[in-house]
Amino acid sequence: MWHVETDYFALAVFLIMFIKEFTLRRERKEKQKQRLAKSDIQSDAFYFVLILSIVSVVIDIVSSTAMNDVTNWWVYQIAMTIYVISMPLLAATWVGYAYVLIHQDFPLKKLLKHISFIMIPYGIYALVALSNPFTGLFFTLSENIEYERGVLFMPVGVGSIMLYSGIGLFLVLFCWRKITPRFNAPLLTAFFGITAVFIWVQLANPGWLIIDASYAVIYVWCDISVEDQRRKELYKSISEKNDELKRIAEKAEQAAQAKTEFLSRMSHDIRTPMNAIIGLTHLAKKEDDLQVVREHLDKIDVSSKFLLGLINDILDMSKIENGDMTLNEAPFTCEEFTDSILTVIKPLIDNRNINFVFKMGGGTGCIMADRLRFSQIFFNLLSNAAKFTPPGGTIEFISERIEPKETDDPQKIGLRFYVRDTGVGMSEEFLKYMYDPFTQERSGLGDKSRGTGLGLPIVKSLVDAMGGTISVKSQLGRGSEFKIELYVAQAEASAKEQTSADSEQDLNGAHILLVEDNDINAYVAKTILEQFSCVVDSAGDGQQAVTKFECSPEGYYDVILMDVHMPVMDGIEATKQIRAMSRGDAKTVPIIAMTADAFDKEKAKTLDAGMNFHLPKPIDPDMLYQTLYRNIHDRSAD
Repeated sequence: MWHVETDYFALAVFLIMFIKEFTLRRERKEKQKQRLAKSDIQSDAFYFVLILSIVSVVIDIVSSTAMNDVTNWWVYQIAMTIYVISMPLLAATWVGYAYVLIHQDFPLKKLLKHISFIMIPYGIYALVALSNPFTGLFFTLSENIEYERGVLFMPVGVGSIMLYSGIGLFLVLFCWRKITPRFNAPLLTAFFGITAVFIWVQLANPGWLIIDASYAVIYVWCDISVEDQRRKELYKSISEKNDELKRIAEKAEQAAQAKTEFLSRMSHDIRTPMNAIIGLTHLAKKEDDLQVVREHLDKIDVSSKFLLGLINDILDMSKIENGDMTLNEAPFTCEEFTDSILTVIKPLIDNRNINFVFKMGGGTGCIMADRLRFSQIFFNLLSNAAKFTPPGGTIEFISERIEPKETDDPQKIGLRFYVRDTGVGMSEEFLKYMYDPFTQERSGLGDKSRGTGLGLPIVKSLVDAMGGTISVKSQLGRGSEFKIELYVAQAEASAKEQTSADSEQDLNGAHILLVEDNDINAYVAKTILEQFSCVVDSAGDGQQAVTKFECSPEGYYDVILMDVHMPVMDGIEATKQIRAMSRGDAKTVPIIAMTADAFDKEKAKTLDAGMNFHLPKPIDPDMLYQTLYRNIHDRSAD
């Protein structure tokens, strides 16, 4: 009499665990679809082990029932043949499961490829077992259904179970340290040990099917281990998320504090020059002495340019953060670069009674570079050096030629620049954050050293955009040294770029159509143009500009200065309508955007509309003169 109660117990345990794993598996699949979780090979493998375990115990129950109650020879034969086929199945499956636990980092396809070799012996065994009804190799049935073991039952049937148990034990013992979590190693050892021992116990006591019940206990142990691993992984994930949130919160707090400090500095730095501009304007209006008025105007000019510098820093940082910064390369001579540095920076350094050493070496001649951005790197570094170096200190600017990078364009040359000062220097702690926007270190020089905290981030971004490198050495109280290495293409100086406002250029009698809706801006622009001896016609919006151009004789206007944002019709639409006219000069008359829009995207819109050039406000008279002369000269040359 075969007792199947223990098999029912095992089946109940397996089904409960299967339902649980099935639910968890669906949740994992849903999370994987949403990319909230990654594939769990161990859990997937355990799920399929459970399925095969259920199949195995059902086969045990069916075969045991057949041996107790079935009287039909063929039903008995088929039931027992299926039982024989399934004998080593579970042990073989667990060998595969052990392989998964040992090699969890393997790709799934590679795991399946390796596991397939484990199943080849079982496949051969199953084919031989299928022939039993005709060969009686594993068992035979007499006509009155008396069961007797065949010649292959012990050496092949039981032997295959022992083979897989031995392989499993070898894998576990040989790869003990690779199995994670650690308690899975004794679990696997227990499974293969129980399989090897209990198969002989069951053979000696064929009426008691205790091996499946033993498996059930091991599966509960396995489930507990898997749950423990899940809890640890969940705890680890939560801990990592908490650490990440903490870092984000700290970073957000630092950013908020930096922006608060930035706004505080901005409030101070904007109000300071505005106070000077408003106060000196008030004094100049009441002053009769022309020399004193000029002195007031000079100070107003300095304050205005300082204020413009603050605004430009903010706009540049915004461009960089939005990815809108573009480089417009053109021939740039060594003489032009030297003049720009000495013109802008030397007066600032001289006013602070600082010694300035300027050594421009390397024989660079002329290079291809964005002259504005290239110069801006050194304007920012040198103005910072002047700001943080006390009177009597020294600032050095040195350039030299270096070998180009082997992987770079062979036509490029290497340039190395040093900007050194004997100023207050920077602390090691601040050096870690020196390129973060809006950050500044207290200098000990008082409010005179205040600024936006954007100079160094802008410098770093520009150097990166040019494919160069920047490094710094600094000590508190001993000054700083910045080293910049750039790799640029050489170029020939263009005669067009060598013109200057004090050369024999003449705008006398040039007819300009000035399109500007702001009365004060229109007054300033018209007055400057008239100082250039230009003949100026004004239009208050785009529609008036279109009408005036349309009504003028062909070729009358030499240049149109076009504001962009205006009522009635903006400058973009006005330009398009002028360019669309059929008259001969509509396509050739230079149209120059003169607008407060400083972003590259806005500049691109003006050029796409048909304008020739983009001049930013506030108006720089020298730049305006150069731009007018160049466009008029180019048109007449054509």
